[in-house]
Amino acid sequence: MPCLPALDKRRKAILAVLICVPLLLARTKVLFTPLPLYDFMTYWAAGRLFLSRANPYSAAAILAVERSLGWPYAAPLIMLNPPWALPLAALLGFFPFQIAHYAWLAVSLLLEAVSSIALWRYFGGEKRHQWIALALLATFLPAGTAEHMGQITPLILAGLTAFLFSLRYKRYLLAGACLLVLGLKPNLLYLVFLAILLWAIRSKKWSLLFSAVLAYAIAASVSIFFNHHVLEYFRGTFHAALDTSCGVGGVLRCIFGVQYIWLQFLPTPIGVAWFALYWKKHRREWQWEERLPLVLLVSIGTNPYFWGHDFILSIPAFIALAVALSQASDDWLNTTELYFSIQLVIMWLGSHSKSWMATASLLWIVLYHLLIQQNPTKREFGQKNRGTSSPQGDSVA
Repeated sequence: MPCLPALDKRRKAILAVLICVPLLLARTKVLFTPLPLYDFMTYWAAGRLFLSRANPYSAAAILAVERSLGWPYAAPLIMLNPPWALPLAALLGFFPFQIAHYAWLAVSLLLEAVSSIALWRYFGGEKRHQWIALALLATFLPAGTAEHMGQITPLILAGLTAFLFSLRYKRYLLAGACLLVLGLKPNLLYLVFLAILLWAIRSKKWSLLFSAVLAYAIAASVSIFFNHHVLEYFRGTFHAALDTSCGVGGVLRCIFGVQYIWLQFLPTPIGVAWFALYWKKHRREWQWEERLPLVLLVSIGTNPYFWGHDFILSIPAFIALAVALSQASDDWLNTTELYFSIQLVIMWLGSHSKSWMATASLLWIVLYHLLIQQNPTKREFGQKNRGTSSPQGDSVA
């Protein structure tokens, strides 16, 4: 007959699983809902125009392509990604729309699953428990929304994962090349880029910086060679970007007036100031496994333009947290309750406004901070099961 403490833990584990069932059902429902004409449509339309040597950022040209796909609105959705993203858009636009759309969904699911398992191992999780990483992915609603909308953030997640492993195994040229993928939406990871730059300079990893510059130069040169006016076209998107209202800045503009564009950028200086203090405190013992999660979360939440689904890029932070909790405690009930409640609040606010939904997503930072502070072991991520690499590979003495 099992002892009472063991039985109590088992009951709590069952309750934790049951709490996550509604999230899994919501995630599954989104997965099997017909794909909408939304973000993927903008990449595909831009790719088509780029392949025809037209302006891939033209509102009129984009609208014509989108209308041919069934877009019912008068205003087009314009791709605002930088020119080095155009070769990827061209690859998507090379295929018929429906084929490319569903193929990208399949690729996104594969990249997310592989990245989640790899990140579990990267942060020191035991192989027999790596299903927890997949369970987290399967109940994390921002990931479902990003897939459904055809976002490129699953590719950025894979690039970030490849970057971390390249650092671990001291493949600095490859790590630098991976930064090109992170730059497909550079605003989301602006603090991560800043951390990489400072770390590379401090640790004299010049090959990483050289490789990154070379990768961006090659990708941009390909775009310019194929379409000589692409930089001029891209400058024309600045006005459209300023008119876009989302994230914390979008809520501030909604409250005080959309004409105050500077409010859109107000969270960014706060994020930079926080990072300056964080870097000053931890630069001498910088470990990517330990420091990246919080930097990643703050970077997403304080950049000028983000949506709730962009927090798919916070998956490394929560997998790192799950690894730490799995090695510290068998009681997941309270953690799961918080995890469920935060997603419920974000979804409720999302039914009112996408900007409020994005702002409510800052609760992910609160959840991470609360749980890591409650972790009784105060362990450093990645100190166990780090494979064949040495701790000195990712730190500066």
